[in-house]
Amino acid sequence: MTIAQMILKVLAANGVRHLFGIPGDAINDITDAVRRQDQLTFIQVRHEEAGAFAASAQAKLTGQLAACVGTAGPGGIHLLNGLYDAQLDHAPVIAITGQVATGYIGTQQHQEVHLERLFADVAVYSQTIISAEQAPSVIMEACRAAIAHRGVAHISLPTNVAGLQTSFAHSLPRAVSRVGQIVPDQNDCRGAVDLLHQAEHIAILAGIGCVGAREELIAFAEAVKAPIIRTLKAKEVIDDQHPLCIGGLGLLGGRPAVKAMDSCDLLVMVGSDFPYRDFYPKSTRVIQIDNEATRIGKRYPVDIGLVGHAGPTLAALTERIDRIRSDRFLKDLQNDKQKMLARQRKEEESDARPIAPPRVFSTLAELAPENAIFVCDTGTVTAWSARHLRLTPGQRYILSGNLASMAFALPGALGAQLAYPERRVFALAGDGAFTMLMGDFVTAVKYELPIVVLVLNNAKLGFIKLEQEVKGLPEWGTELTNPDFAAFARACGGVGFRVERPEDLAPTMEKAIAAGKPTVIDIFVDPEVLIMPPEIKFSQAVGFTLAKLRELFGHE
Repeated sequence: MTIAQMILKVLAANGVRHLFGIPGDAINDITDAVRRQDQLTFIQVRHEEAGAFAASAQAKLTGQLAACVGTAGPGGIHLLNGLYDAQLDHAPVIAITGQVATGYIGTQQHQEVHLERLFADVAVYSQTIISAEQAPSVIMEACRAAIAHRGVAHISLPTNVAGLQTSFAHSLPRAVSRVGQIVPDQNDCRGAVDLLHQAEHIAILAGIGCVGAREELIAFAEAVKAPIIRTLKAKEVIDDQHPLCIGGLGLLGGRPAVKAMDSCDLLVMVGSDFPYRDFYPKSTRVIQIDNEATRIGKRYPVDIGLVGHAGPTLAALTERIDRIRSDRFLKDLQNDKQKMLARQRKEEESDARPIAPPRVFSTLAELAPENAIFVCDTGTVTAWSARHLRLTPGQRYILSGNLASMAFALPGALGAQLAYPERRVFALAGDGAFTMLMGDFVTAVKYELPIVVLVLNNAKLGFIKLEQEVKGLPEWGTELTNPDFAAFARACGGVGFRVERPEDLAPTMEKAIAAGKPTVIDIFVDPEVLIMPPEIKFSQAVGFTLAKLRELFGHE
């Protein structure tokens, strides 16, 4: 077989089902090899960045290896932003790039880029294949690295090498062994239980590392009578609907979580690398559970670090809890949460025009199927979905978490829908983020992917506006000139709706869900609705006031 064919066999053996990319001369052997087999499907996107985002979304949702491809030079460069999203959110993705022929490498050949150097920061493994003898080992090393380190691996394939004949040392490629569940040292567990027994007011900060450990998390919280604070990425693990969850932490969270952090005498961090230090307690004891030892104590001083996966570690702690504890602390925070939800419900019931964004997401939460997947973009849409899109068990929610890149929602929804064809996928985007890669809506049309894209149209880069004003700067450079997004969707061959009245939200969403076709809902929302942080600092209030005065009087 050729090296290109061998690469595809190894990818398929490791669970890859889709290869996202754009054909190009330096990867012609790869695309031809795809044509000749039936284990992998080539998904032709309109921008390589979209292909990398789609692969990243698949890897985040499935936990399996995903793949994308780009031709030499600009094709490889275009992959980078989506690959950084995968790297920072610990998603296993393999990227294959074409390269100029080996005889021209280092001669400034047309479209030549030093790809190994280019990918050195984003990839846990990056290598150029230069011979048939080397090829099988390199592709297996790349898969091992991506899966073991839950990151990006990169292979550069010169155009004159891809078609060379090669063979495996054994008859068939074997899947890479996956890392099993890690359980902490038993002595450390005993020390953690001692701290748990001594504490009166325990709070739990749950992160995305709790995926697959929802039941263990709930059982542990019940045993120690502790409220669960979730990070945004852990929204799909447990959301405000559950009585033990008191909401999110950070600027997009709520007051109950801030109060819990400020008043607890023991914080248990589980699978979380929450980076915003201002929201941690001023001083308290901490137990941190993480399967990666380098993250223990990274954000906050830790009394006891337990290196292990969330599920078995929480189960080991729960079975050792034998103290009967008061639930007064928990109930106090649950009461605060109910007050917060009551305030939010008033916002969600607003009949204002332009439409109040909270109403958009509360309506979607009511109508979305119980197995829905929500792929959220970056911007004000993140804040509104964090607070007003309440998830139920079985629903999924992903976003560009640590990179926080705009333009993730649409291509992420493509990857999600291909991975889960039986589920309904919703892309949640602002107008600025959607227009960055909106050309790939035709990819949904081409492959008949029934995604529903909700575009919050406020003709602004809304979050940038807010950040400028909080800093005391007048709003500048945030206005957007938008096309008719509904007409655009129809021009692409999909379905398009335009919503300007709040009472039209529910019937329009019902039509979009029932259509079973790629759909865009262009929703005109109020650009002046403020995203209020859980606590307002004096400096923020002063900055916002100064900004409004400068906008009013036109002062520099």
